[in-house]
Amino acid sequence: MEMWVGKIKGYNSEGQYIGTYRAVIKKDGEFLYRMTLYFNGLTNKSKKPYKRNEFVSSNLEVLKRKFRTSLFTKEKGKVLWKKKIDVC
Repeated sequence: MEMWVGKIKGYNSEGQYIGTYRAVIKKDGEFLYRMTLYFNGLTNKSKKPYKRNEFVSSNLEVLKRKFRTSLFTKEKGKVLWKKKIDVC
């Protein structure tokens, strides 16, 4: 199974670090990709999804762009993407 993991550090409007946003994009079937968002804050280190809804698209680049635009932080740095291949 093909899987992409993207991470970006989040800062508030005063420039203080609040946590790390993480997106996991998994290939779902032959043509679709499914993205789930996670947030690991300074006080919250859970594995629960950040948002209840998942984003689905047939284009991987659309989901990567959607992750960057869906963040609530004003300061947006570079998203670091890693491709992982899981053999099932």
